[in-house]
Amino acid sequence: MNSTPKNIRYDNINGLRALSAIGIAMMHYQANSRLAPDMGFVTSLLIPWFTNLVMLFLIISSFSVCCGYYERMKNGSISPNDFYTKRYWRILPFFAFLSIIDVVLNFSKISLAQGFMNCTLVFGLLPKSSFDVIGVGWFIGLIFLFYMLFPFFVFLIDNKTRAWAVFSVSLVINFLCQEYFFTESVINWNPGRINILYSASFLIAGGLCFLYKDFLHDIAARLGNWLLFVCIAANILYFLIPQSKWTLHCVIPMLVVCSLWLIYAVGNRHKWMQNRVFNFLSNISLEIYLCHMIFFRIIEKLNPENYIADANIRYLVVCVTGIGATVVFSYYAKKVIGILTSAAIKRRALK
Repeated sequence: MNSTPKNIRYDNINGLRALSAIGIAMMHYQANSRLAPDMGFVTSLLIPWFTNLVMLFLIISSFSVCCGYYERMKNGSISPNDFYTKRYWRILPFFAFLSIIDVVLNFSKISLAQGFMNCTLVFGLLPKSSFDVIGVGWFIGLIFLFYMLFPFFVFLIDNKTRAWAVFSVSLVINFLCQEYFFTESVINWNPGRINILYSASFLIAGGLCFLYKDFLHDIAARLGNWLLFVCIAANILYFLIPQSKWTLHCVIPMLVVCSLWLIYAVGNRHKWMQNRVFNFLSNISLEIYLCHMIFFRIIEKLNPENYIADANIRYLVVCVTGIGATVVFSYYAKKVIGILTSAAIKRRALK
């Protein structure tokens, strides 16, 4: 097999980010609707399944960070200061902005404490890191904890043999978390995917995909849309598997589904995943994820049920309106914050 040229841009991943952000928003809108829509399979299985797109986000995040920093971390060409400064500037301004708004609107001692911890980005170290202030922000705590541990992560996947061994251990850890460590015999609550040990297998899966990126790129490019059919078939099969304790607790099926979608995106021949719309939405996908519920709450206060009687139509209108407002706000807020942070960085550099 011919070797794949280095420094390939995996722009198809933009499509995965964009679709995942929209899918998660649709899932949250349905889950929080006063009168749930009823569209058969779409609302009973498909949209609720979109909650798993967060795990796809984890795999994509791991793969993407490895693309940018794995080799530089190994050869020491990037300093800890540069790495963590970039991570803070990428996440903190917008997340802190939303946290301050949430604290002001729902002011209390608890919200003040949670908002403060949000602004540190290290709340993933707390025993319980799921807050009411920006409720979906638990993902930020988890992903920033991954960034904090990234040098150790690079050590864990230093070579393919070690990476597979670590991946196998992570599956055992996930099972033990569910069967013992996250039970009443040890703790009285189950953090689930919010805990990095539970979610470690998804992060390591992204690292494995990175280690095999050239090989996967060649395979995905050769298979083309046949691989798309495999991804769709895997998703359908996931729905058809009878629900049991084993299927609910085993993360392997979800790992397979999410990894297949990433592998499909790694091929650069699937042009439908890298268009202007997906590239635009991908650039603000994190912002969409963080603030989509704010606009849902605003729309909810307008009592749309007083104007639209049909629950299905109301849900679609809320999705279009809420996600549309979220996209507009995310774009302009990120743009303004980007200008301000760039100015701050320049002033600091001149001192």
